[in-house]
Amino acid sequence: MPRMMASGANCRVGEGATGCSVMTRILPASRVIMGRPLRNQDMTSPAATHTSLPYRPAIDGLRAFAVISVIIYHLMPRWLPGGWFGVDVFFVISGFLITSLLLSEYRRTRGHIDLLGFWRARARRLLPALFIVLAAVLLCATFLTVSGRTRNVAGDVLATLAYVANWRFVLGDEAYFGQVAAPSPLRHAWSLAVEEQFYIVYPMLLIGLLAVIRRRVNLAAVLMALGAASALLMVVLHTPGLDPSRVYYGTDTRAHQLLVGAAVAALISGGPGAVDRARVRVADLWCRRLALPALLVIVSAFWWAGRAQSALFEGGAVVLSVLITVVLVAATSPATSVVQRVLSWEPLRRIGMVSYGLYLWHWPIIVFLNDQVLPWPTAARVALQVALTALLSWLSYRFIERPVRRDGIRALIPRVPRVSAAVCWATVPLLVVGAIAMPAAARTVSTQLTSSSDVAVPQVPYRPGGQMTSVTFIGNSVPESLITNFRSANHPDLEIDGLTNVGCDPLDAPRYADGAVLPEQQRCADWRRSWAPTLAERKPDVVLYFVAQTMVTDRLVDGRVVTFGSDAWTRLVDDNLDKAKAAAGDSHFAVLNLSCHSMPTFGSEEIERVNDTQHVRDLNTTVADWAARNDVPVIDQYSLLCPDDRVRSTINGVPLYADAIHFTADSGPIFWKWLAPRLQRVATGEDPS
Repeated sequence: MPRMMASGANCRVGEGATGCSVMTRILPASRVIMGRPLRNQDMTSPAATHTSLPYRPAIDGLRAFAVISVIIYHLMPRWLPGGWFGVDVFFVISGFLITSLLLSEYRRTRGHIDLLGFWRARARRLLPALFIVLAAVLLCATFLTVSGRTRNVAGDVLATLAYVANWRFVLGDEAYFGQVAAPSPLRHAWSLAVEEQFYIVYPMLLIGLLAVIRRRVNLAAVLMALGAASALLMVVLHTPGLDPSRVYYGTDTRAHQLLVGAAVAALISGGPGAVDRARVRVADLWCRRLALPALLVIVSAFWWAGRAQSALFEGGAVVLSVLITVVLVAATSPATSVVQRVLSWEPLRRIGMVSYGLYLWHWPIIVFLNDQVLPWPTAARVALQVALTALLSWLSYRFIERPVRRDGIRALIPRVPRVSAAVCWATVPLLVVGAIAMPAAARTVSTQLTSSSDVAVPQVPYRPGGQMTSVTFIGNSVPESLITNFRSANHPDLEIDGLTNVGCDPLDAPRYADGAVLPEQQRCADWRRSWAPTLAERKPDVVLYFVAQTMVTDRLVDGRVVTFGSDAWTRLVDDNLDKAKAAAGDSHFAVLNLSCHSMPTFGSEEIERVNDTQHVRDLNTTVADWAARNDVPVIDQYSLLCPDDRVRSTINGVPLYADAIHFTADSGPIFWKWLAPRLQRVATGEDPS
């Protein structure tokens, strides 16, 4: 995303970059602009061949700040908890530069904008590097993604190809799996989708507005009004403390940052109806004076934006977007300033030049080379991830992006241009076929590389009881995966039902980790309140409470942090178990304790604790103590799946977990043969062990 932000509006004179080709390349006679074929004099006029926007190195410097913040945030989130705000910086840059580019063409061609040329230039600028990354993701996912998530990754590849990844993440499970089990290696593609949707819709909108609005002040006012509507929608849809995925990923709620940049560009751009140049010069002067404090506020946001997330989603992002435009005006000013010189510093400029590649490559590298794949010291692993990101980004820029910008797709294989074209046209169908075939290929690889770390579970014949036993599970996605894998034909005397909610936590107090409250959706609170009335209606014979992996996390109670293992935390767990037991009423109540796990942490304190067998053992001990006091049986899956306190990857020779935490279609039935007899014994009041 970073370099894709209208790099065509920020290119060197004479470079011939595709990003500038909307204005600089000689247009073929068949090209249609605004529905009217170009006349010969249009194609050969000098105005059609010069670069109308000069290269501004300070823009690349600002890109560098943004992409560095995003990379550090993903590598070491505790170092830069607000680093995700770098994406917001890119959005404002994009709106500013794309509008400057289109209005410059509009002025230069006396009222015409070449839509097809603009879209073609964007495709040539963005797609080649993206295709290489998607191919690499498919290859790596075949070997390095847990089998239960390969189908999701394949869908993410297809969504990224179509530039709708942001809406896939809004409607899908990325908000949960991105935090708990296995984040998508293409999660960062959501911002690419927002940008591309903007590139498709916005030029047509601008052409329509320019047809009816002559004065740039009025044009800017309309763009600001549209931006205000987007920001207001973000405020309306955001609920503090709940999952912000809808407002964070949504194009409609993010458009205001693009439109703020667009509105400012409309105000300072020349052409028919432009703002008086004297006023523009005054604005330019004040932006240069205010640029340094504005830049300091923006950079500081990379630290505090994490804690101020709710404030940003409720209007604060608009204020910061305006500050970013102040820096942009100073960066593009014909007069130098301190900020312009700082942002033009050569190392920053060079990083900004390859920022698109840096953004594309860094997240898949972090996901695939995680601490479970490379159990190295953190510093060594991060150093390798940074080095690979830098190398692949430079190779992409040197051999893919820059040649294609300069000479078109024939530059891919310059000696055989027809082969280059064939490769280009074949890439999309090959990626589609690869995405469809990858899950099956990954399953084959997984079977061949299955670890020897195995749990042996005796598979004795199951003996059905004399009567039907109804069982209701209380828990999150783990019991849900077991219910999915239940085969009634194998256990004809059991009737299994779920009082489950994927991604929800059984404890009432919000989780607190990495110095912040972890968001929770309203449905989770509603789910906990539903236990008693639902169980009273169902009246199951057995209620089985699943101890959740999230219970190892600190909690926030009455404004203060309750740490894991403290007396207050123990009371919180006890109270929750009391509530569940009371909700069960006359049903037999039992608890299934927590198993051990080994998941990629990606710097998450919560997942680090889930991976720590000592935390898991302490939680299970707390639960066992409560169970002993209340005469409640405990079904001990920890002893089964974690012999010698070690995480095992297979059960009876098949993968145990689909994604390091949920049972698979193969392991689920094996586990059921162990669990079902214990449920029978709970129903008859016997000891399940």
